[in-house]
Amino acid sequence: MMLSKKAVMFLVGCVFLIMSIPAVFASGEDTETTWPFILRNENFAFHERTDALIIDAGKEVVGSSLSVSDFEVHVKAVRKVDPDYVWYDGPREVIDVYTSQVNDVGSPSASGRYIVVDFPDVGWNDGGQTNDEGYTFDSYYTVTYKGSGILFTDGTSVVPDGFVQTGVVSPVLDKFKYDNFEGLDYSYFYNEEIDEPLPLVVFFHGGGQGNDIYTPIRFSNGGTVWANPENQAKYPTHVLAPRNATTPEAMHKVKGIIDMMIAEGKVDPNRIYITGFSMGGGSTWTFLTTYPDVPAAAAPLCPAGGPGSVENALKVAYLPIWTFVDEGDFLLDLVVNNDRIYGPYLNDSLLTILPENRLNNPPYNGHVFDGHAVWLPVYNEYVHPERGMLIDWLFSKSKIRDIEEVEVHTLPGVAPALPDTVVVHVNDNAVGIVEEERQVVWEEIDPNQYGVDGPGVFTVKGTVEGVVEKIEATVIVEFRNRIPDLKEMVENLDLVHGNKQALLVKLEQAERFLNDPKQDKSKQAVNMLETFIQQVNNFVKPGKLTKEQAQELTEAARETIRFING
Repeated sequence: MMLSKKAVMFLVGCVFLIMSIPAVFASGEDTETTWPFILRNENFAFHERTDALIIDAGKEVVGSSLSVSDFEVHVKAVRKVDPDYVWYDGPREVIDVYTSQVNDVGSPSASGRYIVVDFPDVGWNDGGQTNDEGYTFDSYYTVTYKGSGILFTDGTSVVPDGFVQTGVVSPVLDKFKYDNFEGLDYSYFYNEEIDEPLPLVVFFHGGGQGNDIYTPIRFSNGGTVWANPENQAKYPTHVLAPRNATTPEAMHKVKGIIDMMIAEGKVDPNRIYITGFSMGGGSTWTFLTTYPDVPAAAAPLCPAGGPGSVENALKVAYLPIWTFVDEGDFLLDLVVNNDRIYGPYLNDSLLTILPENRLNNPPYNGHVFDGHAVWLPVYNEYVHPERGMLIDWLFSKSKIRDIEEVEVHTLPGVAPALPDTVVVHVNDNAVGIVEEERQVVWEEIDPNQYGVDGPGVFTVKGTVEGVVEKIEATVIVEFRNRIPDLKEMVENLDLVHGNKQALLVKLEQAERFLNDPKQDKSKQAVNMLETFIQQVNNFVKPGKLTKEQAQELTEAARETIRFING
């Protein structure tokens, strides 16, 4: 059968197409080579920066096939609240490119699905920072691949056609939320892992850093450092960062937010810490003079303000206050003068003057910042020779200074009589420590705890009115020598003379062992009482004793054994 010329040409075309398929797969050419990437931000001590971008290649890439020179990155940063304002439109410096098995920075591997394009951690006006002049930016990145091909571990390779930005990740800042209370903007962080009232840090930002709701927690980490994982592990807490709160009227709203958090069971009212820097240090003092009885401690940093009057200073005469300033700060004289004038009225106040604002840890590695930046070392690195770091000092403070120790004694089988109230020593910020009698509700006690076979000494937890932390009462069960009682109990039993004598003999023998003046025969006394218990139980089966009678005798004997054994 002869094929037409058209049929032959069609068959030849099909054969060519089939033969070319393996070559297409071998070269790694895909119909879709536009890869997604995310921005990875980090809130460093000075400000938040885009630390890297992470490309999802879809499958394992050979790390050695990547080079810094292969990637060109451009960023356009516009104000979040005014997208027409372009703050930066230019290149980003690429300092490293590596593969990773995880969709995050800091875990390089020989191969991985993710390609991390790393940028400098430190820089100014290089397109990396996410905020400036009190405004936060939306940053739009463009990635261009200039290499000859990206190699996969399966032997294929590809030249990506392009990359598309799909998101932004900032691990700590992403946990903050934004809200408004009666016209006051604020951001806040909740520790969602612990379901009980926690301390609250109230952070007031500096001047010029609140032109939008996002920047107060992005310019420096004064608001976010408390939420860092390492600090949350040590000091679980919530954070509140009001925006542009500088007046007593604004402090009423801040107090309203705090009250709301307390009412929701989030915040421990005895552990509220107030801090801020520069204008925020002045706001710290405005809050203290408006609501002097609220904080457990305060830390105004290079504060642009102070008590303002002796009357205001006396309102917080016993509040723990730690003030910081740098020798090169333009506010140094103001801070020192406030301390000189009002310090004598503040009984728990310390002013620390730093010689310079140096950050030694990466990424700053010894960089010395402007004199008006004392918050950088204080919130992040500075260690006082006696107090330690500011965070350690703050979280050691509570308005509850001490609670009366509770110790009660009881007898076996008798429920302990725990007190209805306890004495609580509370720090009144104006007058010092005062005693208050407060109601306490104790947890239910298992009767076995105070039984003959119980531990002898145990604790009971209680909830004190207005106090988050549980208190513990120590219960001591006093075991007695019940041999005289046992002898009387046996005498009153309706037993034949021989059985009664058999029990009395054992009790008298145990008593002689206990009272031996020459040597310790407590072990023999215990053995004799155990023999007594055995004989008592043997009298139950033939009906010589009821179960109730045997139980009463046995418990008294066992209590005596506990008494002997101490």
